[in-house]
Amino acid sequence: MTSDLQISELNVSGIDVEVAGEDDDLYFQQCAEQGKIFEPAVRVADLMLGDAPVVFDIGASIGAVTAAFAKRFPNGRVVAFEAAPSVHRSLRETVRRSTGAPISVVESAVGSQPGVMRFHEDGNGSGWGFLSEELGGVSVPVTTVDNAVTSLGIERVDFIKIDVEGGELGVLQGATSTLTRDRPVVVFEVNVFCLWRYGRTLPQDLFAWVRDRYPHTAVVDGEATVTHVEGDATVNHVLHLLGAGAAVVDVVASHTPIEFDSDDFLIR
Repeated sequence: MTSDLQISELNVSGIDVEVAGEDDDLYFQQCAEQGKIFEPAVRVADLMLGDAPVVFDIGASIGAVTAAFAKRFPNGRVVAFEAAPSVHRSLRETVRRSTGAPISVVESAVGSQPGVMRFHEDGNGSGWGFLSEELGGVSVPVTTVDNAVTSLGIERVDFIKIDVEGGELGVLQGATSTLTRDRPVVVFEVNVFCLWRYGRTLPQDLFAWVRDRYPHTAVVDGEATVTHVEGDATVNHVLHLLGAGAAVVDVVASHTPIEFDSDDFLIR
């Protein structure tokens, strides 16, 4: 039953969608009050992808970004991954209300290897859950990008968005074959606190892993400022900003030149 879910219209980086949420979900309530959210991955996909991409939304939460991808690319395909059992009902209702491309929902965490892990469901809302054997309260299945590609019979992946509260490196490590085969554009969040507290990962190690595999990277901050990574000096500058309190940025990785700049995000 979904009749008691709340429904809100939401503008996701310029794309209007309907999202569902529980009445005690603080993340959903924040989105509903704001009426719009800035999601760099949606705008990056809009700027960089063709007409019929296959998109993986890893850490889909209540599905706002998933629905935006589907509406923007009606001839494509979207696969939404979400680990938190308490969020699945909202996500599936958002997907039911979505328009455009078909959406597959995978009720699983994504990591470096398949199995079962403990997952922490944040009591404040759907946007802040994370894998943690130390802090997790519920056991959830874990898949990898490579395994999902095989099990879903996907011939190619064009775009991967990752927002998993510190587990980003594990997701990428479990996608090695797909990254090599398909060379998808990747957009992932860098949250310094979550990376270390929950993922035991230093941000410089995450940057290094990606830059070893992708020739072009850029950083988009919360003010939609785009910084193209030209070398180690740029990475150090970004890390300094993160250490000084910027807290969260999104990183874009591509095998083709990243040609957009801050002006392309003025759609906010």
